[in-house]
Amino acid sequence: MTTLGEILDQLHDRNEVYGLLLESGNATLVAKLDEKARDTADDPCGVALKAVHAFTNRADDESWVKLIGCIQGSQSPAGACLGEMITWSMTR
Repeated sequence: MTTLGEILDQLHDRNEVYGLLLESGNATLVAKLDEKARDTADDPCGVALKAVHAFTNRADDESWVKLIGCIQGSQSPAGACLGEMITWSMTR
C-alpha cells in the first residue's frame, strides 16, 4: 500500500505528473489542465506542479480530508490525488 508521503513525492516529479493524471482516466480534468496551460502560456506539467505546490501549502484540513477520501480505493491513488489537487487549485 502506498502512503500519502510516497504519493506526494511522485507529484513533485515533472516526468511523472502528466502521465499520472492520464492514468487516472479523468479526461475532463486533462482537458481543463490543457486549457489552463494554454491560457497561462505554461505547459500542462507546469500547471499541475503549481497546483500541487499550492495545495500542499494552502489547503485547509477539510480539503486534505477530501483528498484522502479520493485516493482511498482508487486504482491510481497518485492520479486521483493529483486530480483533486488540480481541481482544488482551479477553484481558487
